[in-house]
Amino acid sequence: MARAGRKRKAGARNKAGRLIAIGGPRLDRGTAELRLHRALRAGPLDPATQRLWQRGKAEEAAAAIGTGDHGQAVDAVGRAWLADLLAHPVRDGAAMRDAGRVLFKLYWAHYAELAPSGGLYRELAGRGVVRFGATGDIERAAQLEAALNRRLAILDDCGRDVRRAVESLCVDHHFEFGPAWLDRLIAARREGRPAGEEDRRRIEAAVLGLAALT
Repeated sequence: MARAGRKRKAGARNKAGRLIAIGGPRLDRGTAELRLHRALRAGPLDPATQRLWQRGKAEEAAAAIGTGDHGQAVDAVGRAWLADLLAHPVRDGAAMRDAGRVLFKLYWAHYAELAPSGGLYRELAGRGVVRFGATGDIERAAQLEAALNRRLAILDDCGRDVRRAVESLCVDHHFEFGPAWLDRLIAARREGRPAGEEDRRRIEAAVLGLAALT
C-alpha cells in the first residue's frame, strides 16, 4: 500500500505555485548607532533622544527617531527636507520631497538591474518609497517607463542644470551621505554660516525642478 504524500502547506500562492511570504522580507535598517548617526547628518536630535543615546540606550533612542521626522534622513532628499532646504513660495516641502522619491521609484523600477542592493534600498522598497522592478510584466513596465519619461521631460524643460541637480539629489545613490554639495549646505546651516554660492545654486535648481514635478 502506497504511503500518503506530504500534505500541501496552506496559504496564498503566486502564479508559480510558491507560497507568498506573509509580511514580506525582513528589512535591514542597520544598527541603532548607524541610524542615530544617519539622523544626525540631517540636524540635531531632540534633547530627550540625545540623552537616551548618551546614557547608552541607543536602541531606545533609535526607536524614537524612527517614529519622528528624523526617519526621513534615509535618503538625500529627506535630509534636505529635514534641514529646511526645500523651501518654495508656493509648493509644500514635504510634497516636493515625495515627488523626488516618486522619481527615484520610477527610475529604479525602470532600471531595476542596476538598482543598488544594500539594506537601505531594501528599506525604501519595504516602506513603499521605491518598488522593485516590473520584470516580466510588460504592460506595467511600459506604464512605469511612460511615467518616468513624463517627469524627465518636465525637468528637461526646466533646463539642464535643474535636471542634473534633481538627479543628484533624488536619483543618485546617496543613502548614507551626500551628495557633497548637500552635505556642505546642511553643515553651513547647522553652524550658522553662509553657504557656498555654487552649492546654493544647486539646491535652488533642485527646488525649482521638484516644484515643477509637484
